[in-house]
Amino acid sequence: MNGHWPSQSMQGLGTWIHRQRQRYSKKEPEFMKTLAPRLDEIGFEWTPKGNTRMSWEEGFGMLMEFNRINGHFEVPSGAGLDKMSDERRLYKWVASVHDMYRSYKLGRQSGSLSDERVVLLVEHGFVFRDF
Repeated sequence: MNGHWPSQSMQGLGTWIHRQRQRYSKKEPEFMKTLAPRLDEIGFEWTPKGNTRMSWEEGFGMLMEFNRINGHFEVPSGAGLDKMSDERRLYKWVASVHDMYRSYKLGRQSGSLSDERVVLLVEHGFVFRDF
């Protein structure tokens, strides 16, 4: 597969991968206890590359502005808002950063989350979720 995980459009394995990512995003307790750790062991990518629909720079800038205005980094889900609204996009970007951090903690490069970017977020007071 040329170093890429199959997409849902590839059916079969791609559909299975999509379902695992959905279960992970819902944090299903039994899945998180049993299958997620096994998938982590093989280097499963929880966040498809390009899934955030915004660049690192745009997401980081929006997050810093959100923190400046609100005094925290707990971005609300934006449920019920247009999927392309800035609020919803920022929530999805922050969620993907948390997901990439899980892979990062396991020693894998994940998406666009590098050592420098982890340090930058932490220096600004961002706290990653503990999985």
